[in-house]
Amino acid sequence: MKSRTLASGISSGLLALVAALSLTAVSSQAEAYFSVIQTGDLVPAGGFQIVLEPQIITTRYDGLGINAKLDAGIDESSSVRGILGVGDKMEFELGAMYKLIPFPDTASQPAIGFEVGGLYARTRDEGEISLRFNPLISKRFQAEIGDITPYASLPLGITFRDEKTLWPVQLAVGSELRLLNIPQLAFFAEAAFNVHEAFGYISVAAAWQFDEVKMNR
Repeated sequence: MKSRTLASGISSGLLALVAALSLTAVSSQAEAYFSVIQTGDLVPAGGFQIVLEPQIITTRYDGLGINAKLDAGIDESSSVRGILGVGDKMEFELGAMYKLIPFPDTASQPAIGFEVGGLYARTRDEGEISLRFNPLISKRFQAEIGDITPYASLPLGITFRDEKTLWPVQLAVGSELRLLNIPQLAFFAEAAFNVHEAFGYISVAAAWQFDEVKMNR
């Protein structure tokens, strides 16, 4: 009972934080580009998950942004993701990513895989196309409140902007908390650091999976 009350309080607080940052992001209309917000776990085949992600840009650019993401499961090792974002230097951002996890999370190994895809962003003056490759590693741990899954990625990309070609590289680390008493609900916290021609950021996110989520206990 005590853990359930604690989980309920934490989930309410985290939802309030995500909602508050989302409202701030919408009103500020700041830039929001690349993020991961992804572990080695997969949405079941035929299942869906929606993600709302406020993002704070910390280096090279300033401001806030917001991304909405929709995950759809394909099979036991892959899924796809659609992305819609807004920011003050872009009218919109659209993208799609394919995730493949050939090595699932087991007792003897972490989940290892990657995402690959592309993004199109439209600013007031020009369009921008980015091709993305995100290697990914994560490991799930059980806690009293739910499953905690730290993850890391080294996102690589090629960005075509006007007559420029950029090669953005970042280091992203984060963690997912999936609540034991509400397993469809998950929260993310993520930070990324600029390695080359990119930017640093801090993101939080809330995710809701529309299918039954089984947690091994």
